[in-house]
Amino acid sequence: MEDFKVVEQFMKTLKTLRDIDVDVWQTPFDEIHKEGIFRLIHYKPTVEKTLPTPVLIVYAYINRPYILDLQPDRSVIRKLLDNGLDVYMIDWGYPKKADKYMTLEDYVRYIDKAVGIVAKRCVKDKITLHGYCLGGTLSLIYASLNPEKVKNLVLQATPVDFDAPRTINLWAKSLDVDKVVDAMGNAPGEFLNNAFLLADPIGLTFGKYANLIREAKDENFLKNFLRMEKWIFDSPDVPGETFRQYIKEWYQKNLLIKNQFTLAGRTVDLRRINMPTLAIIADYDHIAPPEATKPLFDVISSTDKIIMSFTTGHIGVSVGSKPAYGLWPKVINWVKERSQ
Repeated sequence: MEDFKVVEQFMKTLKTLRDIDVDVWQTPFDEIHKEGIFRLIHYKPTVEKTLPTPVLIVYAYINRPYILDLQPDRSVIRKLLDNGLDVYMIDWGYPKKADKYMTLEDYVRYIDKAVGIVAKRCVKDKITLHGYCLGGTLSLIYASLNPEKVKNLVLQATPVDFDAPRTINLWAKSLDVDKVVDAMGNAPGEFLNNAFLLADPIGLTFGKYANLIREAKDENFLKNFLRMEKWIFDSPDVPGETFRQYIKEWYQKNLLIKNQFTLAGRTVDLRRINMPTLAIIADYDHIAPPEATKPLFDVISSTDKIIMSFTTGHIGVSVGSKPAYGLWPKVINWVKERSQ
């Protein structure tokens, strides 16, 4: 009898899911620049007066940046805007077969293009750079090469030391990346999704669907579940040469934290990070655990640096209920104090 109730509830859940339509990109924005597959967007302010230092968000090139604006009641973007921050974001788009020769240099070059556009629009010499996940790694590289253009640096769930345990490092270090790129051209989004699932196969598969059945009567839960599922499986391919480069030089050789990574002939020396730096880390992060970020603070030269740690996971930093109330007011206050 109990088994029958479970099956009945599961069937009802499936029917409810079919009937629900969900949206993402919750907050209005304007596209102000586009170059190939890359674009720069500007979120429309929600308050009359904004702080003078603009914020440029750089998300990872593996997933889509609307995770920061996924749910109306837990939108990081909305929180930033409502507190007077002027918010811009880079969207890396969907690489095609013709983009397979793009490298990390192309991504960092576009960050520089975006920083220039934002600074000119706001009549400022420097901006606040906010990087998330591998977007944080890119932001760190950019700030090291161009410290004079970055007023504040925010790193959210950002891997820097790629020898850290509890991550997908074992998978990446054992990967024959040349065979993958030579065979596929670009690294398919589905291929990378499967790699992330290997980090916690039970929790990220069976666990979440068991919870879905338990909470199926809550329509808001179902909408948020579907938004998350849409984001998880909305995974762009990664350009082949970018994939080859970051797997070999970051994960397998761990060059970045050693100050041995080079880009366009320039060495990325993390000791040049001298601006105020905030690192947001998650205790249960299976992509960028605390051990992958903390060593950075032994290398950078900034005297204004702080780590904010929260009991959540890699994605929970953005959409979890606890961080939504405890984390972002602290982050926002830190940025506001340094944006006058």
